[in-house]
Amino acid sequence: MSSLKFLALASLVTTAAVAAETAKPDAETMKRGQAVYTRTCLACHQPTGMGLPPVFPPLAGSEWIAKGASIAVRNITNGMMGPVTVKGVTYNGMMPPVTGVTDKDIADVVTYVNNSCGNTGPVVTDADVAGIKKKYADRKTPWTAAEYETDGQ
Repeated sequence: MSSLKFLALASLVTTAAVAAETAKPDAETMKRGQAVYTRTCLACHQPTGMGLPPVFPPLAGSEWIAKGASIAVRNITNGMMGPVTVKGVTYNGMMPPVTGVTDKDIADVVTYVNNSCGNTGPVVTDADVAGIKKKYADRKTPWTAAEYETDGQ
């Protein structure tokens, strides 16, 4: 392949990846995500996503949400135990794994949180969730903030 063809192909792939990353969720995805949030997240993180300091951290404006879907998916799948600092406040609790949710539910709720409460983030698909879960399939215990800091995404 000539270098010109390669550059053109690379440009198309990059453009498609950026478009997928910046795509906004459709109304149905947000509706489904809000329903999952209401059923599984609202009691702790509250309708506004502001949490209940100093016990439950906010999702609204959280730097952890901005780091990408992998952390949210792993928190939902395996839970998380503190300490974790969110928006300058340290929380030291336990988020249990969320049971009774499908990969589609997880994708929808992560997309919902990524795009509500003042957050702006990518659409997450059930295929994304399945890939993250597969990567960490051997994990049986809750995650910690320190592990996320060293593991990345």
